[in-house]
Amino acid sequence: MKKVVVLMLLVLAGSQGKAQSDFFKKNPISVGYYGHYIFHPGLKIGTQLTWKEWEKRKEHKKRTIVKTKSLFVSPQIGFYTHPKNHTGLLFNADFGYQKVKDRWGFYQAYSLGLGYMTQFNSGITYTTQDDGSLKEKKWASRGYIMSTLNVELGQQINPTFSWYSKFSVGSKLFYNTGLSLEVFTELGVKFNLRK
Repeated sequence: MKKVVVLMLLVLAGSQGKAQSDFFKKNPISVGYYGHYIFHPGLKIGTQLTWKEWEKRKEHKKRTIVKTKSLFVSPQIGFYTHPKNHTGLLFNADFGYQKVKDRWGFYQAYSLGLGYMTQFNSGITYTTQDDGSLKEKKWASRGYIMSTLNVELGQQINPTFSWYSKFSVGSKLFYNTGLSLEVFTELGVKFNLRK
């Protein structure tokens, strides 16, 4: 897990080989509600790095319709709490495609996510010792690689502020003897700290 944290920090700090102040001027910072199965509350923070961007224009009689399309990677960190069961901590990156309608600023994005989820058990967890006795284990956890399919809708209100909603469905890989179905919803805002 330490390797995943270091990797995420390196991506955030060293992306695009530019100075930190320039990074925050050009890339949005997202903060939002992160709900596991909607009702298990949490928080997610991330950014979005554009790999490639292009415009598509259509001429109509009254106006020109402009759509901006892009390929992106979005590193994120999030957590949620499932009361009396566990707390989840996720480090992930989404790789996707985004389309923005310039007139009203509405956008849609489709992405694939890959990350590492750690689930910390609530309550007391015991382990069996070699002599058969039980010993309490503090901070008992399980770690999984998790993949997701994501759909995001939102609107850029102005050059520095937008809102978004996101639905994700995924699976924890190597989960016990089978697969798990995980559903997440997000609702949040994105800030772009441009001057």
